[in-house]
Amino acid sequence: MGVINKSYMAAKIRDEVIEVVPGESMRLKDILFPEYAPVLVQEKAGSRQAVKFDLIAARVLPVDGHFELSGAVYAIPRHRSFDLITELRHELKGVEPDSPVYKELVAVIIPDYWLKLFTVPFQMPKLVDQVTGEPILLITDHYRVQDWESLSQALSGKADIEGSREEGWSRLFKGKDGQLRRSIRIEPDKRPDRLKVFYITQKYADEGRPWFEEVADAAAVFVRREIPDPKGMLAQRRPTEFRESPTPPHLPPEVATEIIEKHIKQSYADWADQPLPALDYRSPREAIKTPEGLEQVKFLLHTYENGEARQAIDQQRPPVSYDFLWYKLGLTP
Repeated sequence: MGVINKSYMAAKIRDEVIEVVPGESMRLKDILFPEYAPVLVQEKAGSRQAVKFDLIAARVLPVDGHFELSGAVYAIPRHRSFDLITELRHELKGVEPDSPVYKELVAVIIPDYWLKLFTVPFQMPKLVDQVTGEPILLITDHYRVQDWESLSQALSGKADIEGSREEGWSRLFKGKDGQLRRSIRIEPDKRPDRLKVFYITQKYADEGRPWFEEVADAAAVFVRREIPDPKGMLAQRRPTEFRESPTPPHLPPEVATEIIEKHIKQSYADWADQPLPALDYRSPREAIKTPEGLEQVKFLLHTYENGEARQAIDQQRPPVSYDFLWYKLGLTP
């Protein structure tokens, strides 16, 4: 079995589930002390509900030559764990893992944080575009296409446009940080004569609509504008719910996954070069240049994968792979 680390025998730990055998066991990795070898825990009930990359806080004890969970087990929603991990790293800096001070701090911080998840009203984050500082609005302009060939030729003739009718088009610009950003996303709609043009802020929409209509000329006719409130959409969900994409109704599981995969890949088209709050407002490509930033990016990617795995279970369909985001950064999933 190898050496048993004292921290597993006596202290509450912050574990990431890295392997699950439903009804039998879970392999756990300490996210604060990744240098510790993962531990295989025999757990029947918990392993039936666990999903890879779930986060739990629990006491792990050796029992008759194997490990078991002991006492309270705190399930921490992964997308709500960033503040907890930051607090633990700050408070436990320089503290020995098997010391009384360590045990006392962990035994207070984790239950208190877990309790607040379910008793303190969820504060919606301020959703702003990192380039303009404007609120994110998710504006969609709908057009009726009169001539697809003329429209495709007009768009392909623009130096700041990339894409095609099959993939959709994006209008790119270089931000103050030198990174390429997207101000407009153009996609064919389900109806063969319709087109959707997406903007994430009012500024992009105010500048983008006259630009697009000048480029399209008579090839596309404006129909209507749609402006859902992203903050209101998120606020309708409970704090414990986190969904990457809508559930396509009444579709075969494989078809639903295919549709959601397309939605996810479109949503994350600029992800690698977009400053993110979870990465201290660095882009993933910038963050991976340091060992600490690389670990933050990996944690974030596992968070996406964990959320998609749970959503796929709820929707009874195969999960979408996020390997494409790893490959964007030159990383191995």
